[in-house]
Amino acid sequence: MALEFKNGKFRILMIADTQEGKRVSPDTLALINASLDEAKPDMVVFSGDQIWGKRNFKGNAKEVERVLKELTEPVSKRGIPFAICFGNHDRQVGLSNAEQFEIYKKFDCFIGQTTPDIDGVGNFCYEIKDGEDIKYLLYLIDSHSNLSIGYDAVHENQIEWYRKTRDEYEEKTGSPVPSLVIQHIPVCEVFELLTKVRRTKRGAVRGFRTHDGEYFVLNRQRVNENGFMKESPADPQINSGEFAALCEKGEVKGLYFGHDHNNSFNGDINGIDVGYTQGVGFNVYGPGKDRGTRVIDLFADGTLKTFDLRYRDVVGKKVKSKLKYGIMQLCPTNMFDALTRAAKFFAALAAILIIVLLLITFLK
Repeated sequence: MALEFKNGKFRILMIADTQEGKRVSPDTLALINASLDEAKPDMVVFSGDQIWGKRNFKGNAKEVERVLKELTEPVSKRGIPFAICFGNHDRQVGLSNAEQFEIYKKFDCFIGQTTPDIDGVGNFCYEIKDGEDIKYLLYLIDSHSNLSIGYDAVHENQIEWYRKTRDEYEEKTGSPVPSLVIQHIPVCEVFELLTKVRRTKRGAVRGFRTHDGEYFVLNRQRVNENGFMKESPADPQINSGEFAALCEKGEVKGLYFGHDHNNSFNGDINGIDVGYTQGVGFNVYGPGKDRGTRVIDLFADGTLKTFDLRYRDVVGKKVKSKLKYGIMQLCPTNMFDALTRAAKFFAALAAILIIVLLLITFLK
């Protein structure tokens, strides 16, 4: 399927973190369907963590295929081309990303490809044309998975592949080609859109790992008006230099990622619009009815615009799986969050016990 501008515009719908198990949530599908109907995109990108859970799938390829088909069918039945990135959870089902990529290839309208001889699966540069002219490039990049502690980063040979591809297109067309990058895990530079604050600041979120003990809020002077951040960015443990490479020639106009389900915001960093797309999935933690998708409009003049579509606006105020929804709203966002909550709970419990013991002693 050719990717072509229509009247000077090409629209991408980004779907992040469906993160489904064996039973796909009807609310997840409702959000995907409503977003497709509202946006009417020319292409869809699933940006990683489509599925997860060894206990859910136990390496059963037929079950993985069934769920992936159910998740992507709203796109394929509308005849919309789609591609995918992988996240840090996909491989947990017991099938490698390479094995899952072969499953995706069976689905109608899947146009995903992968570049050999570099790390990861699904790394590819897609041409978007206006007639015979290449007006935009879309890079999908595998940002890998977990390290022993924390998250991996895009690897050096992937960065060199990007540079080589960028330069070849520049030589072919006579000038740098405007580009968009989508991946799963954020870059470290996303913290430039935040402001470090005291823990008592309203709305402050606590960082962890490399930002342990620090607290942040969005810098409202730099991000979109209705953006939100309800958890700290879980960036890589090391800065691999990916973002610096993307800034070298000024042709990258946007960089978007998922990974942290409770975040949806974007803002300019060194000439690139950088931002989060919140989670879509209702069988995992997320930002309530602000779960959503991201619309990215590319224009033939080399510019772009973006906004999100939220469940409350495109589906409504009610969910079908009310009990599951309530449970997921109480779930911790990550292991660090879970341990922090547990520590607070036991500290509060200890304080109550001490007070009770003091009262018993006093009343004797």
